[in-house]
Amino acid sequence: MDGREHRRYLKAFYKHQCWVFRLFGLWKLSADMSRSYQLLHALYFNYFLTMWVLSLDASCIMQLVFKARDLNEVIEVFIIFATALAVLAKFLTIKMKNHLYREWCEMIASSTFRPNNTREIQLFQQSHRLARLIRNAYCVLSFIALNMLMCVVDDSGLPLSIYSPFDTNRKSGYLLTYGYQYITASICCYLNIAFDSLSASFLIHLKGQMDILCDRLKNVDKYSKCNNDHKITEELKNCVKYYEEMLNVAQIIQDLISLPISIQIVCSVLVLVANFFGMTFLADPGDYAFFFKVLIYQLCMLSQIYILCYFPNEVTDQSEAISHSLYSAEWLPWSQMNRKLTFMMMDRFDVPIRFRSINPTYSFNLAAFTSVLTTKHSF
Repeated sequence: MDGREHRRYLKAFYKHQCWVFRLFGLWKLSADMSRSYQLLHALYFNYFLTMWVLSLDASCIMQLVFKARDLNEVIEVFIIFATALAVLAKFLTIKMKNHLYREWCEMIASSTFRPNNTREIQLFQQSHRLARLIRNAYCVLSFIALNMLMCVVDDSGLPLSIYSPFDTNRKSGYLLTYGYQYITASICCYLNIAFDSLSASFLIHLKGQMDILCDRLKNVDKYSKCNNDHKITEELKNCVKYYEEMLNVAQIIQDLISLPISIQIVCSVLVLVANFFGMTFLADPGDYAFFFKVLIYQLCMLSQIYILCYFPNEVTDQSEAISHSLYSAEWLPWSQMNRKLTFMMMDRFDVPIRFRSINPTYSFNLAAFTSVLTTKHSF
């Protein structure tokens, strides 16, 4: 695979998500842009931050204060508030860590991560197709949840229970409030789709590179047939360098996802608990529409947490298999130096790659997803 084709495939991992980041002013401009243009871009970003993101959090807080005595109202507000907090964390993280996103894009585009043969191209294309599938499926589910959320309204005729300074009994006040709620909910939805699918793409690409490394290690012994110890040594050293580059990529991913995903999981647990608690009060047949609205929203939240826990778990599992892949090679006929190098590599590969939360004792994996489900039911 040549460099141009490689870059074309790579764009599918992040291109559409970057469009969303640019739409919200999250992507920093290049340094050669004029000062006036950079000032306008900063104003554009702050407009989205204050007018739509921070204002939603403020509206939720004010509604919680004003409706503190109404339990049902508090639950409805809390569902939106927890989601808004997670979106705020992602919004600020993307803006502050633009340089890491660019660094990741530059690293994966290097020749180090380019597949070299037909088998490696197949493995790379598998990860490419999976990243697109996850992005598209998550996008469809999120849009369904968004439209269910905004079309099914409560007694007040509004989809979200947040504070509004307008008189919603008047047509103009109602339209302004509904328009504000629809725009803010859409921004939250688009940002969640972009960030979560991009995080999944990071991990899918890394897992695909580990598949390629495992394939290379299994096939190192093809040089044994011609007794080319020098070639075996060179191939083993190249695999070590390849693995070290993957560790650098994994560290960038860790820095990008640790804080926002940790906050997202905590907020998602709170939303799931609040939703299930609210569903227990539904007894009237007229509440069926609201029930399906909450159910779709629950499925969207569960899929969000599952994506953010499943793919880190896949990377960890595959990193644990690298040492076994090297052991599977026919290394017995190799020279003493190559066997010694093999044992050193196996010892190095024996430490799996884990993506940890802001609390280093906890990792993002399927065990974390299971704990989310058990926590939700225990409440």
